[in-house]
Amino acid sequence: MIKLIDILNEVKGRKILHIYDFDDTLVKTNTSVGIIDAEGNKQVLSSHEFALYKLKPGEKYDFSEFDAMIRGSQPILKNIKAISQSLNDPSIKTTVLTARRLAFPVMKHLRDKYGVNVYVVGVAGSNPELKADWIENQVQKGYKTIKFVDDSQKNLDAVEKRLEKYPDIDLTLINPLK
Repeated sequence: MIKLIDILNEVKGRKILHIYDFDDTLVKTNTSVGIIDAEGNKQVLSSHEFALYKLKPGEKYDFSEFDAMIRGSQPILKNIKAISQSLNDPSIKTTVLTARRLAFPVMKHLRDKYGVNVYVVGVAGSNPELKADWIENQVQKGYKTIKFVDDSQKNLDAVEKRLEKYPDIDLTLINPLK
């Protein structure tokens, strides 16, 4: 079945994709990442601290809080406005790409709290290559103009490196923290 958005994008000659991260890009939540050391001790990091943290030998992440429904958040207004504008343009496929495992809590929270009804993909991990994999898959589906907004420079760098082999891609990378 051919979708209207695909027809519009083909008429323009380019398929357009806008991708937004969730935590610390669209909203700030109280959700934290656990770090468990080899002895089983746990420390807690905010999602911003997590974006900068490097695991030490014997440590592992605990993302259990990220599977629960989101209780509260503070919007990052310029990015909520930007995703809303993307969603209002039928020639743009707009997606939230999150490291969270479950997409539904993110989708429900954005819809119910901010009126943003958007497709959400959970890549179920913090490895930047997971987001790079998903975006490369979209390139292979024909998307040629891509805007990726993420607060993690590691994610942005992984996508940039991955897409270097596609010289015809018009890639815009935005770190809202810079």
